[in-house]
Amino acid sequence: MRKYYGVMIVGFVLFLGIMAYYSIQFRQKREIAKQEVELEQKSVGVNNSATQGTTQTETTTEESTQEAETTEETESTINQSVSYDGTSKLIWPLQGNILLPYSVESTVYFESLDQYRINKGILIEAKEGASVKAVKQAKVQEIKESAEYGQTVLLDLGSGYKALYGQMKKISVKEGEIVEKGQVIGQVSAPTDYYTLEGTNLYFQMEKDKKSVDPSKYLE
Repeated sequence: MRKYYGVMIVGFVLFLGIMAYYSIQFRQKREIAKQEVELEQKSVGVNNSATQGTTQTETTTEESTQEAETTEETESTINQSVSYDGTSKLIWPLQGNILLPYSVESTVYFESLDQYRINKGILIEAKEGASVKAVKQAKVQEIKESAEYGQTVLLDLGSGYKALYGQMKKISVKEGEIVEKGQVIGQVSAPTDYYTLEGTNLYFQMEKDKKSVDPSKYLE
């Protein structure tokens, strides 16, 4: 037993010695680290005081430049106009079958609503996330939310013609912006409750002088 206790005492003393060694090493490394941090802070302070005036001047110059560029872009957008002769064919906003046709003289059956109604646009079958394109050069007149059509984008095609896109998401344009023919303006979203049974689709409507027209007659 004495031999056993002797071994235990020796082991315990060694353990304390090792712990003391690592404790000293840790304190030394911590002190070195603190000194390095203090040196970095002093260096940053000197650099800041030396460059503060220059940075402030550069920031003011950049802000003035950005404001001038924004003003120029805004004026350019306002001065730009779009036109449409009504006879040139428009590209499809995306490719897909027509789930519900344009019909204002007679009603069509809306499965989700379980009722017959007129339809002022067309429902184009599409996958969620599919890219949606501008049918021609146009001006973004309005972007808003609709209970029936979800996020919508209204494009002014010019000469009294307008195009309304519905069931949209991730809209990549803004009001007042001029978009080019074929430019992606957003993506198809999941259908609203009004069209769940019809399936995922893009709602596309056109009008001339605030009166709806059949979009399929204008698309090539």
